[in-house]
Amino acid sequence: MKLAERLGGEVVVCDSTQLYRGFDMGTAKPSFVERRGIPHHLLDVLGPKDEATAGGYRQLALQVLEELRRRKRVPVFTVGTGLYLRALLEGLADVPQRSEELRERLRASVEEYPPGHLHRLLKRLDPEAARKIAPADEQKLIRAVEVCILARKPISEVHTPAASRWKDGAF
Repeated sequence: MKLAERLGGEVVVCDSTQLYRGFDMGTAKPSFVERRGIPHHLLDVLGPKDEATAGGYRQLALQVLEELRRRKRVPVFTVGTGLYLRALLEGLADVPQRSEELRERLRASVEEYPPGHLHRLLKRLDPEAARKIAPADEQKLIRAVEVCILARKPISEVHTPAASRWKDGAF
């Protein structure tokens, strides 16, 4: 708050839990009094059933940044979700949209096949990605396999170095 006051700035929330309305306990969300009249953006913008994603956060944050730029206000970020900040600063790889049907099939395969099945599958599709994801990390394995299948190439080829994703004039 002190930094925002000194710089004439406004707070931009960068925390996946603080995006949700009604989720106040355990989120370190500042109270109305604690905000000291300083505008806070991206606080309480999602309903309980809405899904928070890094890409969705990035789109919302870019809109806020554009508005702050027009009004010549300094954004002051509160960071709780590093992935969201990286998505904003570095952009995101051009990956296929989620496929709930494919995800469901992959989840079912975990029950049908012996332990380590998804990791072995990813190792065949993309050995580089398989080295970076733990065999027990089902959520990341499902997404990695999903991207490989939908993109029809290894996920490690889909992801590009962060420096190449900077957008000219994004900030």
